Amino acid sequence: MRLYLPRMKARLNQQDIEYRVEGPASPGAAEILLANDVDLTATQPWAAAGYTVAPWLTPAENATLREGLIELVRTAVRNAGFDIPADWPVTEYHRLVGDDDARHLAVVQQTTTCPLAALPLPVATLEARVAELCGRPISAHNPALGRAQFHLRIVRPRRSDNNPLHRDVWLDRLRNGINIYFPLAGSTADSSLALLPGSHWWPEDQLTRTHAGAVYNGAQYSVPGVVASAQPLHLLRPNPGPEEVMIFSPYLLHGGAVNLNEDATRLSLEMRFWAAE
Repeated sequence: MRLYLPRMKARLNQQDIEYRVEGPASPGAAEILLANDVDLTATQPWAAAGYTVAPWLTPAENATLREGLIELVRTAVRNAGFDIPADWPVTEYHRLVGDDDARHLAVVQQTTTCPLAALPLPVATLEARVAELCGRPISAHNPALGRAQFHLRIVRPRRSDNNPLHRDVWLDRLRNGINIYFPLAGSTADSSLALLPGSHWWPEDQLTRTHAGAVYNGAQYSVPGVVASAQPLHLLRPNPGPEEVMIFSPYLLHGGAVNLNEDATRLSLEMRFWAAE
């Protein structure tokens, strides 16, 4: 075991990036996690890459979902003590909060685990579309947790609001599922979620990761983070458009790339699904 304090280096959209990950770490076992788990990409033409960008819901449904979720964030911002107008643009969140991490945390604590009752659309609408993309019945109910929820990710520009490079399935409760990323505001080729195609089939011993939650660029996260890799880390930002969704395997390496927008906070819906029983 070693306490890592390195500058991690990777490539993102053909550009060099680096970041700092801290915490006790070691290489994984000589195993492929997905080989023994449920692969919800298995029957699809995008299975080898581990992700795809596809049309999401109808235009009206997309608008209802987007506008309703943005209003949830406005409510969270007001609950944190900010006086904002009814039409306040969420892309200006970083101007309002700045570097006040306590106020940012007060907002994020309201948006990290949201109950399905807060969704602006019936969850069955989302489940049906994800089922089409996976080619099998899908449920938002997590069998490991016994509940269903969604997450609104708020990422200020050039701050450590995004997770380190990781696999979700290093948390056992997130194994056997599939993820979606739906852009709500400020999601661009410089800010959208980054991932590493094909890495869902990498053996664990190709990666050195923290044993527990990583400290990433000075911020604490619950998920373990990659501190070294035996394979090149060539990340992409697929950047789905406003009418599209990115669906991806939680076994893929993803995260680890800051919001590089000059002056816009990124807001996205991130949600997980499992095979319907």
